[in-house]
Amino acid sequence: MLPLLVMQPIGGKAAAMSSSGTDACGARSGKVSGEAGAGGPVVELPLHLTEKILYSISPLASVRLATVCKSWAAAISERIARPVPHLFVYLPPDNKSDRRGVVVSVSVPMDYGGPPAVVIPNRVRLADTNGLRCVGAMPSGWLAFANWCWCDTGVQLVNPITGARWRLDVDRLRRDPVIAAAGGAADSFICIGTDELVLWWRAGGGEEWSKRTVAAAAHRTDGIVSVVNCNGRFYILDRDGQVSLIDATAPPPVVIEKLPVACLLEQFPTLATTATSHMLESDGEVLFVRRVLASTMEHRGIPFCHHNITEHLSIVGFEVYRLDVEGQCWTEVKKLAGDRALFVSPLSSFSVRSSETEGCRSNCIYFVDKKRYCSSCIRDDGNTWGVYSMDDRVVLFEYVVTGAGPCSSPTWFLPSAALGSELF
Repeated sequence: MLPLLVMQPIGGKAAAMSSSGTDACGARSGKVSGEAGAGGPVVELPLHLTEKILYSISPLASVRLATVCKSWAAAISERIARPVPHLFVYLPPDNKSDRRGVVVSVSVPMDYGGPPAVVIPNRVRLADTNGLRCVGAMPSGWLAFANWCWCDTGVQLVNPITGARWRLDVDRLRRDPVIAAAGGAADSFICIGTDELVLWWRAGGGEEWSKRTVAAAAHRTDGIVSVVNCNGRFYILDRDGQVSLIDATAPPPVVIEKLPVACLLEQFPTLATTATSHMLESDGEVLFVRRVLASTMEHRGIPFCHHNITEHLSIVGFEVYRLDVEGQCWTEVKKLAGDRALFVSPLSSFSVRSSETEGCRSNCIYFVDKKRYCSSCIRDDGNTWGVYSMDDRVVLFEYVVTGAGPCSSPTWFLPSAALGSELF
């Protein structure tokens, strides 16, 4: 007869059953505790098997198992303390649900492609985001929602894992705020006015926000596509491929200055627009990540809608360049410094240290891609996520996140949740 494996709950009963000085799971002893009610011996699960089970489940999905026993709680707490990037897929309002979008655990581990995407319950409520759109993910794991043309132009912050909410009453918006990519957990964004910019930032995801108004009458403010915050120095990329700097650490008045760096559109003549690429911070450096696209045969001749959209440009690779202010140019990067991996998506891009991120492979770029899209139908053919190896110069794999339907947008974010929170 096969033994029955038991994960014993935390509590007095579990403690009483443990007689060998181990924790409530008997994790180190692996001993037979007695006869099970079904007639077989009860074996307390060893620690290495416990960890093997837990590490086959995404960190967020495993949170519900923290009450099983002390060993499981300790292992899960350690995993939650080291967040793994997930996708938040922003979906149109659905009358059948009070939630807005889904959180997706894409793979465990990420470097092998792994099992299909797993949808995890999220706590972004429709009532909190009605009329708003997701404008990006903060480094601390909070999502930002806004709509510059909405009657109420505040910025709504939501933690999609815990459901915590925070509202900022900003001055009337003239464009959606631009979230600043940053290292660590320093949240920041830029509100764009006609002739001024307003910087908002907070450290460590705290409640205290600071802001600084910057006169920008001599600079274009309607073409900002990306912002990077490097320790209070804000690097701004516009649609023309020019880079400007706002040094918020300098004494007032804070000004914006155009850097004498080669224009991206001039340095790369084949670059159609900067809006389809990504700028981010990695190990103290400002990087520009350029997508390499190619026409595919996958959908040729297959109609997507009655507007006859039949061709799609797929991501076949990436090129990475480092901002060299002294050399006044962008220098190509063949290998990422500091054991890094990059996560890029239209509304959120950041780097992580792969050795500190479960299942993450160094010198790789984790990306999302949208299949065919029709602005007239307001529908798309689904989204995918994949991994590009800078070592092998090839896309390792690409998997489906969403199927065809109303327009959706996946955004990388780093989940933030305390084990004791009421998560779901």
